Amino acid sequence: MSNFKNTEKIKTIAYLGTSGSFTEMAKDYFCEKYNLNGYQMPFRTISEIIAYVENDQDAVGVIPVENAKEGIIRETNDNLIKSSNEHIKVLSEAILPANNCLLSKNSEIYNISGLIAPAPAIARCQQYVKNELPMHLNIIHTSDTEEAARLLNSYNLTYAIIGTEKTAEIYNLNILNPNINNDKDNQTKFIMIGDFETEPTEHSTSSIAISLLDVPGTLYNIVKEFAEHNINITYIHATPSKLDSNEYILFLDFDGHIKEEPIKSAMENIKKHTKYFRFMGSYERI
Repeated sequence: MSNFKNTEKIKTIAYLGTSGSFTEMAKDYFCEKYNLNGYQMPFRTISEIIAYVENDQDAVGVIPVENAKEGIIRETNDNLIKSSNEHIKVLSEAILPANNCLLSKNSEIYNISGLIAPAPAIARCQQYVKNELPMHLNIIHTSDTEEAARLLNSYNLTYAIIGTEKTAEIYNLNILNPNINNDKDNQTKFIMIGDFETEPTEHSTSSIAISLLDVPGTLYNIVKEFAEHNINITYIHATPSKLDSNEYILFLDFDGHIKEEPIKSAMENIKKHTKYFRFMGSYERI
């Protein structure tokens, strides 16, 4: 199992979302994997989590970074590269299914005549709602899933909500149907960030964010550094920079750990070809 140093110093685990969110499930995954026992603190936005972790060296944060269907989560990457604390980095990642479920106090699905849910959740499960629930379903819109779960107590047993397995656990609800998403294979990648040191493993991955010097052959020279050091690039993504409106930021993932000599040497050489260079972390790839 991978590990990072001084986990006993972690006093707070900050995570995104209301009660029962997918990020809370990712937080539970990391806590179990690394035996984290710090105070668990939910936040409403990714930027709030990153700002909190920036200013508390005893905290880690759990945030989504990419969804299989919707792509890169810009708020995560934009705030990480703008972070004033260069010691904040990715410590671990987890790829978890983004499965919505039909939940109710009732135990029989044929009794359901009403649905309490936020509009985005209904949209993600539109095919199921249209094809499997009653034609004249009474729909009550809420701002989020937590509000729906709380509101359910005010209605009779014929009402259901859309939520996660974690929602069912927290509010003691029955899962009438699991995985009711339109996209059955949807997954979300989550990362845990903080100011801690990781150790190399057999499956270590490293990430950097860079912007290139405006010189012919710059990208070639960077790729050449990876090739000459026998480092396998596993992922490249370009996105408009929030640091400069005329620039793009390249995000690269590659095999290996920053404490390994080929990686250290390659990174020093790559810096010479960049306007901006940010080491994003070395961590175990799931």
